[in-house]
Amino acid sequence: MMFVAILVISALSIPASAQSNKNGTINTSGSPPGGGYEGPTTIPSGKTVDYTIRPQAFLSVTPPVIGVNQSLLVNLWITFPSGEGKYMASYRVVITAPDGSTQTVNLKSYVASGTCWFEYVPLKTGNYTFKFYFDGEYFPAGYFTNGKYSESRTGEFASAIYNPAVYCAPAESREVNLVVQEKSVDSWWQELPTDSYWTHPVEPNNRDSWLTLGHYPWGQANINGVTSNAWNDNYYGPYIPAVDTPHIVWKRQASAGGLIGGEAHTYTASSNPGTPSVIYLGRAYQTRYETINGVPTNCAVCYDIRTGKLYYAIPIDQGGVTPTHISYFDAAESTVVPGAIASSSLTVELSTIVTTTIGGVTNATLYKINPSTGAKTNITLPVMSGNGSDYEVFFRNGNYYSFQGVSSNITSPATNVTFVDSYTGYLLNWTSRGSSTNFTSRIVSNVSVTLPRSYRTAYQVSDYGNVLAAVDYDSMISVQQHRFIYGGYYGYRLEAQDLTTGKQLWTFTSSKDEMSSAYRPTNVWVRDGKYMAQMELGSIKAWDLKTGKQLWTYEVDDWPWGEFWMYDEAAYADLIYAVGYTGIHAINQTTGELAWQYYDRAVPFETPYITEGEPSYTVQDVRVIGGLVYVSNNEHTPSQPFQRGWGMICLDAITGDFHWKISGTRMQAGASAYGYLTAASNYDGTMYVLGKSPSKTTISGPQIGVSKDNKIVLTGSVLDQAPAALEIDSAGIACVSDESMATWMDYAYLQMPIGGFYNNETIHGVRVSIDARDQNGNWNHIGETYTDASGSFSYVWEPNDIGAYYVTATFAGSNAYGSSWASTTIGVSSAADPVVTETVSLPPIGLYIAVSTIVIAVIVILIGILLLKKKQ
Repeated sequence: MMFVAILVISALSIPASAQSNKNGTINTSGSPPGGGYEGPTTIPSGKTVDYTIRPQAFLSVTPPVIGVNQSLLVNLWITFPSGEGKYMASYRVVITAPDGSTQTVNLKSYVASGTCWFEYVPLKTGNYTFKFYFDGEYFPAGYFTNGKYSESRTGEFASAIYNPAVYCAPAESREVNLVVQEKSVDSWWQELPTDSYWTHPVEPNNRDSWLTLGHYPWGQANINGVTSNAWNDNYYGPYIPAVDTPHIVWKRQASAGGLIGGEAHTYTASSNPGTPSVIYLGRAYQTRYETINGVPTNCAVCYDIRTGKLYYAIPIDQGGVTPTHISYFDAAESTVVPGAIASSSLTVELSTIVTTTIGGVTNATLYKINPSTGAKTNITLPVMSGNGSDYEVFFRNGNYYSFQGVSSNITSPATNVTFVDSYTGYLLNWTSRGSSTNFTSRIVSNVSVTLPRSYRTAYQVSDYGNVLAAVDYDSMISVQQHRFIYGGYYGYRLEAQDLTTGKQLWTFTSSKDEMSSAYRPTNVWVRDGKYMAQMELGSIKAWDLKTGKQLWTYEVDDWPWGEFWMYDEAAYADLIYAVGYTGIHAINQTTGELAWQYYDRAVPFETPYITEGEPSYTVQDVRVIGGLVYVSNNEHTPSQPFQRGWGMICLDAITGDFHWKISGTRMQAGASAYGYLTAASNYDGTMYVLGKSPSKTTISGPQIGVSKDNKIVLTGSVLDQAPAALEIDSAGIACVSDESMATWMDYAYLQMPIGGFYNNETIHGVRVSIDARDQNGNWNHIGETYTDASGSFSYVWEPNDIGAYYVTATFAGSNAYGSSWASTTIGVSSAADPVVTETVSLPPIGLYIAVSTIVIAVIVILIGILLLKKKQ
C-alpha cells in the first residue's frame, strides 16, 4: 500500500527545525526518521546479489501554481521499492530557484512502501524546478523488520520473512516545474454558518467545524457525576460550545412531580429525571424508564439530542447497558506496511464498568457499547474487593484508574473508638483499548500507595466519594483534608501525596490558636500547582501543591450569610468559582483576589437571605461550558414549600456579566454538546433541552394585481419549529428576541406570567428583512419590521415601478433559532393600464335581477313545450 501525504494548502507557520535560505523553507518534520539498516549506494566489493531491481523514480509537486509564502507538498517514491521490512536511505530532491541557485533535501523512505514526502515554502516569485534522485542501495540477505536487519530469525525478528540479497539501482525522476506568483492561491474555503440549525451527521466537507463538535464527556473531564474525584472543576472542555439561550427545544417528564396541592397543601413531589451520561455523534445515552408493551421498563436508551427521537431502548434486565465514557484511540501502526496508517480510522469506544456484589465479593465487567445498536461486548475484570478497593477512582483519556486494596490500617484514637484511618494497596492505571481479556496486558502503571481517609473529627472518618481524596490529574498529587481535629469543633490538617511514587510530600496542621477549620474535602480546587480550600467563616486559603507553602487567603465580606459555602465548585482559565449563600464568587487563583461576584436578587419575603442589603437567593450546582457559567439556586437542605423564583442563571465566565435566568422551575445543568444543554428539574420531574431550533417564516401579499398608486400590505409570521413548540401548536409558537427569551419560556412552558414577576416585561419579537427583486433582476431592500408576541408581522410597501416583484421575508436567526425565509410574487401595474392579474367585472345589481327574470321565463317556456310534446 502506498502512503501519500495530503496537505491543506495555506499559509503555514514553519517549525523551528525547518531548513531555510533566501529561496525557500524546507520542512521535513513529517518525513520518516530512519534509524535502521542503511546500505551503501553500490554493491560492496566481494558481494553478490540474487536480484537487481531497476526502479523508476516518481515525483509530485502540488499545487503546480502557488503564491509566495504558501506551503506546498512534495511526494516522491520509487517503483519497485526494496520490499517488506526495509526502507530506502538515499533519496535526494534538488530544488532549483528562479535565480539558478539550488537546495538539496536528503530523505529516507517509509518502510516497505518506498514513499516519502516533505513540505516546501517558496520565498520568491518565478519558476522553480524539482528533481528526485535515488542513488541506489545494497541490501544483504537476511531478516528485516521495521527497517532493522538481522542475520538470524530471533528476538524481534522471530516473525520476519527471509529476504535474499538485492541491489536497487539508481534512478531519477523527470523534472517538475513550479510557478510561484505574488498572489496567494486559494484552497478550500468555507465559512461555517452561525445562523443555521445543524443536524447530525455532519458531512466531512464541514471539517472546520470540528472545534465545536466535541462530545460529552470530554476525555479529560472532571465533572461531578462523570468522575468521583473529591473535587470537580465542572468544566466541559474546549470543544463543547456554550448555550447562550434559555430556549426550550424539547422536554420530557420522566417521573411524577410538581405541586401536590389538596390535602398536601403547598408541598411538592420532588423527583430528579436525570440527564444523559454520554452524548456522541448527536445521540444521547441514558438509563431511564420507557413504556414497553404497556409496562414502564428500566432501559438503556439512545435518542437524538436535538429532537428526543428514540433510536433504541434495551431493557436493563435483558442486557441493556448505558455507556459513561468515550475513548479515542489512534489507529495502530502496521508492522507490515507502516504507511497504511494514513488510511486507517480513529477508533472510538463507548464504555462503562458495571459491578455486582455477591456474598460480599465484588465482581466487575468492562462493557463496550455499540453507539448505533446498543449491542455490547464484555471483558471480565479481576476481583478487587474490600480494603477501600474501587474499580473506577477516575477515568482519563481512555484509561481507567483503579485502587486494589490489600489491607486496612486501624487506629484507636480514644477508648472504645476504633476505625480504619487508611488503606494500603495498589493504584492501577490501565487502558480500556481493544478486546484483550488479559488484564495484565492492559496495565500501564502500578504504584503501591497508602491512602489516608478524611477525619471529620478526631474520632470519625469518611472517604467523601473518592478514596484518593482530591487529585490533580496533571501532577498526580492528591491532598487529603481532615477537619474539626480540636475537640470536634475546629482545626484542620492536610496531607499531600505523590500518586506516581506513593510518597507523602507534605503535611500542614493549623494551630490551636487559629479558630478556623476547613469546610469540606470536596470544597477544594487542586490545579495548576495549587491546593485551594474553602474554610469555615467564609474564607478560602491556598497552598503550593508540591511544597505546602501557604500562598494567599481570600476573605468574604458578606456578613452574616457569607459565612457559609455550598457543596459545589468549578474552575475555568485562571479563575475558581465558589458558590454559597451570597452568590457566586470568581477568584483569581494566582493572587487570591476577587475577580467578580454575582448574587441573585430575590423577590421580597421569599427568602431569609440578604446580600448587600437586598433579599437574595442562594446558589449551588455550578458548571462551566464554552466560556459561560451556569449556576442553579439551591440550599444545603431545601425546606418545603420551596422558594418561588428559583431557577438556573447564565453568566459570563470571565466578567460575571448576566446573560439570562429561567425562573419557572429549578433547572440544573447536565450533559451538553453541539450547542444543546440538558437540564433536569427536580421541581417537576422533567428534563429540558435548551438550544437552537428551526424557525419557519411566511409572507403573503395581495393575491390579485395592484396598481402602482396603491400601497401594498405584506403580512407573514416567524414561528418556532422546536418539538416543544409544535406540541403547543401544530404550526409552532412565536419566535421572540434573545432579550425576551427567558420570560417567554417561563410563560410558554412553565406557567409564569407573560409580563414577568412584576408585570414589567414586554415580549419583543424578531427582526424581519423585506426585500424585492424586480422583473429586471435588480434587488432592493424594502425595509425591516418586527414580529409581535403572536409571531406575526406586517409591512406597508409602496412599489416604485410597475411589473412583477419577487418579494422575500428573511429572519436572520438568533441564539435560539436557525434562520429562515419565504417569498411571494406581486404584480404591479400603472393606474391606466389593465391590472396584471386577471379579474372579473361584476354588473350592477339591477341587471342581475333582469337577467334572472329572463332566464326563468325561458325555462318556463321550454318546460311547457316539452309537456305539450309529451301529450301528443
